[in-house]
Amino acid sequence: MLHVLGGMGRGGAPSFIINNLREIDGQKVQFDFLVRKDNCAFNETIEKHGGHVFVVAGFPGHLIANYKQTLKFFQERGHEYEAVHVHANALYYILPLILGKRYGIKKLILHSHNTQSNVCLLQPLHYMNKLFVDKLANVFLACGESAGKWMYGNRRFEVINNAVDVQKFAFDTASRKEIRSHFGISDDTLVIGNVGRFEDAKNHRFLIDLFFKYHSQNYKSILLLVGDGSLKTEIELKVKELGIQDSVYFLGVRSDVEKLYSSFDLFLMPSIFEGLPFVLIEAQCSGVKCLVSENVTTEALITDLVITKKLNDSIESWCEEISKSSQVINTKKRLLYSQVVKEKYYDIQYTAERLTSIYTS
Repeated sequence: MLHVLGGMGRGGAPSFIINNLREIDGQKVQFDFLVRKDNCAFNETIEKHGGHVFVVAGFPGHLIANYKQTLKFFQERGHEYEAVHVHANALYYILPLILGKRYGIKKLILHSHNTQSNVCLLQPLHYMNKLFVDKLANVFLACGESAGKWMYGNRRFEVINNAVDVQKFAFDTASRKEIRSHFGISDDTLVIGNVGRFEDAKNHRFLIDLFFKYHSQNYKSILLLVGDGSLKTEIELKVKELGIQDSVYFLGVRSDVEKLYSSFDLFLMPSIFEGLPFVLIEAQCSGVKCLVSENVTTEALITDLVITKKLNDSIESWCEEISKSSQVINTKKRLLYSQVVKEKYYDIQYTAERLTSIYTS
């Protein structure tokens, strides 16, 4: 089967696919990938499971080249696939569904991964395509109820949870010691963490302002930022201008993020909008307290670890909430949360079984 998405970096949708790839029986289903950005972080895993990654020109930046290359791909390879699974944040890039239908692919799956678009200029196209979404696909999935409503309106769809490997992301004392030792972090230092792309939706500007205010009154605190993106350089400059570069660590894209969660004392997520964020599920699985904006869908709040605040609340009130949440949870209690996450059906084994059924039925 063929997965279609923007790219295969370490973001939400790619992580969703790779998590399931590792669990699904390769004798039943094989994954190939058609992407619009040559940024694959999972080549070794994909090749190990017999898959291939095909890259076409970007959309909408290279509209004509994208059309020609995508058309050629389906003309030459469309007959090889039983299903096409298109992962999208909005109904902009529908060409693979149209071509999949034209070249006889029986199962056309559309999967909503967000609750709004970050490309305002293209929103009219989303609402136009939404009117005939029934003709685009025959299987409709979403990461949550809000994401489904955004993509499909009142049409029926199935929620597939953004599940994680609960054993991998469970709290680990050794990992906590390893990470904190590596960065020279003392036991009495509050470690605040954020995992996410450096893009407008993740609200790093506010995050830095908030940490600057908190750190000015609580010097035994540091901020670990995991990820990459178009705004990273801007945020790095902002940190230097504020003079807190010794207390803010830019860790880039990491393959050991599960260890980092164990080192965190607080997970901070002041997003402007989200679908159903993987990273918040991962953080809860690790038993770390989470302070998030009210713009994060409530479906992701699956434990009592999460506190929400409005973005228009004062920075002082956010700092107060950080102080309230800063008491470290004991190790034994943190270990319990991976089981809580599993019981809420956010275990990857459950999701992999359901997807296998969808792909093969």
